[in-house]
Amino acid sequence: MAVPAWKLEAVAPARGIDHVTITTRDCRAAKRFYEPTLRPLGFAIVFDWPARGRAYLGLPSQQSSLWIVQRSHPGRVSVSLAAEDREAVDAFYAAALAAGGQAVSTPGHRPEYTARTYAAEVLDPDGNTLEAICWRADEPLSWAERAA
Repeated sequence: MAVPAWKLEAVAPARGIDHVTITTRDCRAAKRFYEPTLRPLGFAIVFDWPARGRAYLGLPSQQSSLWIVQRSHPGRVSVSLAAEDREAVDAFYAAALAAGGQAVSTPGHRPEYTARTYAAEVLDPDGNTLEAICWRADEPLSWAERAA
């Protein structure tokens, strides 16, 4: 039996986390939430398989790292995603709320993490927690303070 050429390609050794799977009852609804919510953090859908209830998101020029998979009994997960700066955290939060997410914690300085941490948390439509976090935020002003 011949081995397909794509199986013969060299693969870099894996280290750390390869991907995170978020299960959902409705993959199409989850895509409508995750695609705009994660866009400010640089994520895009890199593989979409509607017939199998799957969508994989990733960063440009990288393999997919966040998998959305439809299941009849989804579980709950908490995922923290790196943000380049405070503006990306703010954009993530606004996009998540616009896409139907629920606020857990508004964007703001998180001194309980580190002196320069800025983050926000939301729940997706299935109750999974998503956090965008910037570890290099300089100003300790919260999103609400800047919006006022």
